[in-house]
Amino acid sequence: MSEKKKDGPGYTPKTRTVADAEEEAAGLSSEIFDVIDLRGKTSKPGPSVARCSGQDEEKFYKINHAWSLWGVPVKDMKQAMARLKEGLPQKGWKIVKYGPDRSPSKSPELIADSIKKQFSVSIHLYDESDKTGSKAPKSLIYVLMTSACFQVPDGQTVDEY
Repeated sequence: MSEKKKDGPGYTPKTRTVADAEEEAAGLSSEIFDVIDLRGKTSKPGPSVARCSGQDEEKFYKINHAWSLWGVPVKDMKQAMARLKEGLPQKGWKIVKYGPDRSPSKSPELIADSIKKQFSVSIHLYDESDKTGSKAPKSLIYVLMTSACFQVPDGQTVDEY
């Protein structure tokens, strides 16, 4: 990653088809789910295409993939966060941060980068077990994975996907 461009990402984006980048995001997300190793309810997963700020919207894109898991005891979710800290480095991720986030509730947070695959992930455990009532939020693990900017191959546009 070099060659900083004005208002660009600060590196030369790799050329990849959107389909290939989405497939890789889905695979990485599946690996994260396997490390979490909980069988609760999950949101409908699926990577999505986003624009790269300050770049030609026809050529440059990034992949976002957000999902959450709930319906299991919070103590199991806490154990899953510890498994992520131990297991993600074995899958090629570098742990950048592990500990409480900056929210008032100090939710457990893990941030990791996959330099080789050019993805980052932010994983939060939202413990809402102290809230009661039918409208109380659910405790959950929230996963947000984002790629670096990629460039579509010559002759293609992001909108083709």
